[in-house]
Amino acid sequence: MRNRNRLYFIVALLVIVVGFVVWKLVSVQILQHEKWETKANTIHQRKVIVQPERGRIYDRNGELLAFNKKAYSLAVDSYDMTQPELLIDLLAEELNMSRRELKDLVYRQSYFTWIDRTVSYETGERIKSRADNLGIEGLIVTDSTKRVYPREELAGQIVGFTGVDGEGLAGAEYSLNEILEGKPQAKRIIYGADRYPYREITLAEGEPGSDVYLTIDLKIQHILKQELQEGVERFKAKKAWGVVIDPSNGEVLAMSQNDTYDPNNYNDYDSSERKNLAVSYTYEPGSILKAFSGLAALDYGVVTPDTLVNGNSPVVLYNHPINNAQYRDYGVVPFSDVIKNSINTGIVRVSQELGEQKLWSFLNKIGFGRKTGIELPGEEPGQLKYYGEWSGLSIGSIPIGQGMTVTAVQLASKMASIANGGVMVRPTIVERVSSAGEESRLGKRASGGRVASRTSVSEMKDMLRGVVEGGTGTRADIPGYAVSGKTGTAQKAEAGLYLEDKYISSFAGFFPRENPRYLILIVIDEVGTLPVWGGATAGAIFNEVGTRIITAVDGG
Repeated sequence: MRNRNRLYFIVALLVIVVGFVVWKLVSVQILQHEKWETKANTIHQRKVIVQPERGRIYDRNGELLAFNKKAYSLAVDSYDMTQPELLIDLLAEELNMSRRELKDLVYRQSYFTWIDRTVSYETGERIKSRADNLGIEGLIVTDSTKRVYPREELAGQIVGFTGVDGEGLAGAEYSLNEILEGKPQAKRIIYGADRYPYREITLAEGEPGSDVYLTIDLKIQHILKQELQEGVERFKAKKAWGVVIDPSNGEVLAMSQNDTYDPNNYNDYDSSERKNLAVSYTYEPGSILKAFSGLAALDYGVVTPDTLVNGNSPVVLYNHPINNAQYRDYGVVPFSDVIKNSINTGIVRVSQELGEQKLWSFLNKIGFGRKTGIELPGEEPGQLKYYGEWSGLSIGSIPIGQGMTVTAVQLASKMASIANGGVMVRPTIVERVSSAGEESRLGKRASGGRVASRTSVSEMKDMLRGVVEGGTGTRADIPGYAVSGKTGTAQKAEAGLYLEDKYISSFAGFFPRENPRYLILIVIDEVGTLPVWGGATAGAIFNEVGTRIITAVDGG
């Protein structure tokens, strides 16, 4: 009986054990199959994304602006780590990182922890050699690339930069990222029990990024940048920026400011220092807008160049006087003199006759208050309120370039449409794209729409020539090139009030008179010398830039 009970116990125990094993097998292989398969794949397989070669960036003449250079990425495997303290000392010395930061990374419990994604090739080679000599294991060194900008500060705001993962974060690197980045290669790596790879499976082939040729000319870019820097010092100004455009097609030949940054070391600058003022800073254009309010009056038939206009101060709107600069009286003068001498009261009286609706309609038609669509991030649209929202003073302020705002690239492109005979252009920085030996043009060109009739535009061009020949812009003239242009001097506003001693001074001009090749806009913020007028300050910088372009680029 005792033996039978013992047998029953043993059989029952075996049934329980077998039942448990069967239940465990069912649980692991069926009920929890997906969970354990995922864990196994994590241990024995790894999907690796291999970033493609990023496209290069060139200027219009093939001068290199951005390219990838061979580099290394560093990571650690803490489970295979030997001599971690020696590794920390080595990395602290080579990478200029703190021991505390490195200690947190090296001792983190993980098969893979990033240390630095973009170590220079020379530094990476040195680290590998030193680690081998010290017998350090657990350091993972993989091939990588580092984005290099050989022109440094020359075109930082235009070109921009990429982050550690190779994705564009600013400038053309950001806005053209889809063209430059290519398509990554995807691989699945199978590991053995010893965690060493023994098989690779290609999941996606990938393809390199395309090369981009910008419209900028580095010679002109250098001239503009240098003259803006010297202009800020010469006129004791806060800052200055400018644009050079080919008025026939809107191609931006140069875009710069006095304060630039080196995209190789972009973390050394804050976001305000990296801002591209030509596309993202809005300001009141001042009297340059008279070229457009005057063109509207010509095109609607309100005046001709010979129409006599009262140029005396003031014009009073709702008990608010609008005066000429220095309260000067000009008497009754031809409309051409209103533009030539930038007579506030004259253009206001003409604009009153034109009317709010027609003035707004004209300015809106040619694109004020809207983004130009240039291929750069951070563009602002400026502001032009609908005429139904204008105050009673707007018909006195907007014709002289106050009560509305623009960006430099917007204003330059509108002035370019006058320079080229009346065809609207959309500014572009993309000259062409090259992929696998094939080239294509993606940049926006002249839209084909007209800003005004040929006659009206021709009359305005003649008047703008008068501005430089004998009016407010004589400092801008370049002998033999018949420069035409318009000066602007706008009081800066703060908290809704205009400041008496702070101005934005500007000059927009083009040359030669027939078939102009260059449209240059210069903007100076808070000139600290006298006089502050746009013709005397921005006009002088325009002259230097234009003269140097003729010599350096055109061989004049």
